[in-house]
Amino acid sequence: MKRLLAFFLAANLIALGFSLPAHAGGIAGTKCVSLGAKTISKAKTYTCIKIGTRLYWTLGSKTISVKPTPTPTATRSTSPTPTLTPSAAPSASPTPSTIIEKPVVDGLTIGNLLWADEFKGLFGSAIDSTKWVARNCHRVPANGGGACFDGEDQFYAPSAIKLDGSASGVAVINTTRINGSKPSDAGICLSVSCHFVSGRFDTQGKALFQYGYIEARIKMPAGSGNHPAFWMLGNSINQVGWPLSGEMDITEIHSNDPFVSTAATHYSTSAIPNICCDNHFYTWAGLNMGVDLTLDYHSYAIAWLPNQVSYYVDGRKVSTTTPVDLGGYWHFNDKFFLILNNAVNTIFSGSSDNLQSSTMSIDWVRAYQLNGYGTVTTR
Repeated sequence: MKRLLAFFLAANLIALGFSLPAHAGGIAGTKCVSLGAKTISKAKTYTCIKIGTRLYWTLGSKTISVKPTPTPTATRSTSPTPTLTPSAAPSASPTPSTIIEKPVVDGLTIGNLLWADEFKGLFGSAIDSTKWVARNCHRVPANGGGACFDGEDQFYAPSAIKLDGSASGVAVINTTRINGSKPSDAGICLSVSCHFVSGRFDTQGKALFQYGYIEARIKMPAGSGNHPAFWMLGNSINQVGWPLSGEMDITEIHSNDPFVSTAATHYSTSAIPNICCDNHFYTWAGLNMGVDLTLDYHSYAIAWLPNQVSYYVDGRKVSTTTPVDLGGYWHFNDKFFLILNNAVNTIFSGSSDNLQSSTMSIDWVRAYQLNGYGTVTTR
């Protein structure tokens, strides 16, 4: 509905040309993904419109959200015909979406919805245990969700993950500095010391994904030291270990540089199981979105096909990885599970000295068929 309304209004508002901010490519191991300066194709045919308290660039049925500014706006009407009214003050965090609409992304044919969680439930209740497992990371496969990492400054506790009880539904990961004892359901500290409690949940043992377009709408936590991520691990991790299992990082945010969404594909150059880490390499790319990703909800997605993985933010491609990019090593035609978490990682995201608490809000997670590919195996 939002995209249809945007398209209807476009003909009545001023057309503007624009270029999107450049972004930085990154180098890791022996591989590099460098995208250089990036602009939207046919930029001069885009139209800037405002719906409610948000601005959108629109071209046909494609819309891209941009930072609100106090200009006249279009508001939703209960009648079939949209009307223009003066704008209210812009909102830094619009209400999370409540309508399931199939995403429209240039060059992709997105098919049927295969699996979703809208995170609806009573305030303070736990996430759906038929779809997710909240982890505390005791380095035991049943408790660890496949991989929990050293060098981070948090305990994981299921009690740090709750539903917000809103009509649209949101899952919230609360990260808090420990003052006194850690929660009784917290796991062990995998570093010299841990000063925070945070949350991590995944679909291992609940739902496994193989290909498709998988997307989450997330408002990232604010504050230096936070390391939020939406990512995937190969379901073989408990048998072959990491990195041979493969890892696809749909998004990770350096909270000391919250304008950039990064994506990475981790792989092994050895077929020998359960060894690490001279065999670990990865491709990496970052896309500067031109807005602070902690101020609003944004969509983060993977377009996953046989022998090809692409990452997106708000419909904009961050990077594409193929077997050629990995020197022929490819672990990404098997089943994977989803993970959402917020770590505290001073190496990745800067000092946490001033961090007291933060919130990572997940509006929904959805998986669709892509170009005819995509399966979800549930248990």
